[in-house]
Amino acid sequence: MRHLSAESKLALSVSLLAVGLAAVGAEVVTRSFEARVEAVGEGVLRSAAEAFATLQRAEEEKLAAALDALTASDQLRAAFQARDRERLLALAAPILQTLRDRDGITHWYFHEPEPSRRVFLRVHKPDLFGERVERATLARAAETGDLGAGLELGRTAFALRVVRPWVHGGQVIGYLELAERIDHFLEAMKRRTGVDYGLLVKKRLIDEQAWATVLRPLANSWNGRPDVLALNATAITEGILDYAGDLDQLGDGGDLRGVFPVRDAAGRAVGGLFVAHDFTVHHAAVQEARRTTFALLLGLAALAAFGFTVLARRLAFGRIHRLRERLERRTAGWAPGGRPGAMTGHDDLARLEALYERALTEEASAAGGRPAGAGATPGEPPPPRAP
Repeated sequence: MRHLSAESKLALSVSLLAVGLAAVGAEVVTRSFEARVEAVGEGVLRSAAEAFATLQRAEEEKLAAALDALTASDQLRAAFQARDRERLLALAAPILQTLRDRDGITHWYFHEPEPSRRVFLRVHKPDLFGERVERATLARAAETGDLGAGLELGRTAFALRVVRPWVHGGQVIGYLELAERIDHFLEAMKRRTGVDYGLLVKKRLIDEQAWATVLRPLANSWNGRPDVLALNATAITEGILDYAGDLDQLGDGGDLRGVFPVRDAAGRAVGGLFVAHDFTVHHAAVQEARRTTFALLLGLAALAAFGFTVLARRLAFGRIHRLRERLERRTAGWAPGGRPGAMTGHDDLARLEALYERALTEEASAAGGRPAGAGATPGEPPPPRAP
């Protein structure tokens, strides 16, 4: 580096600087793209969580509309008021099958009025009846005389429940409840958004024995994590269980890694909605854009460095080289090579050239009208001066 000319040093420095700027530019562009991908990802995740809430409201409205139609049935009302369980089941079972096939409704309850509020008939499990139900949706319907709706966690799963007071002759004769398992509309959401969903629930809220009894093929999934359980998922549950956050610390805004809080009908935070979206393609596109951007910027930097070198030689270093050669010849006692240059500009080099020509002219005048070495034959050294 020490033995290189100033022109070579400048060309090399400019080239290295151009390459560095190209690398920095590519990195800046890449980070901008990455930030944009992350912003899009956050939007996708939030949209998925909002879609969950929107679909829940739509499903609640669907269940409420079905309840309105059922409470208008005189046959169902007469069988219920007569406490004829067999007759009521015979009427209700075909209806539930239609609702299940058409709308995904999986549960139908007939609850007795106050003060007992016991289950008179489970159409989906007719052999199980008689216990008092303390769920928040039923309690809300009883307290307000209006619709009680929301997600509720049973012993093994979430269900979306809607309960309506059954009013006849101005009196509450009982309560009708319809419900659907949450996995039904997780699948519906996946079809609508193309995003996979899963439901993480705090394990302390689940009955382990009921889980093992009802879900024998999946019972070994109980030991996946000590704190949470993947109840429902549209994708592989192991990926959902990789979430390392604490559901107890999950705020209302959720975790931008893809988990949003889920509250039951009573307002309790019981788990998290896991939103899984594959951004591999997006990040691969960013890396490809990074390589392309770097190659483009490197090409432009090389072109700029070459142009700068050419201009520097034309505007400065070429003139400096010519001036140096004239000075070297003059120092060696030779007549300066080339013609005296006329001042063609007002930059520093033009002034330097003019000063040099002026110095040569003054020296020639002082020496009797010819510059030193003027009598020498071209190609020979000038005669020695007298001591």
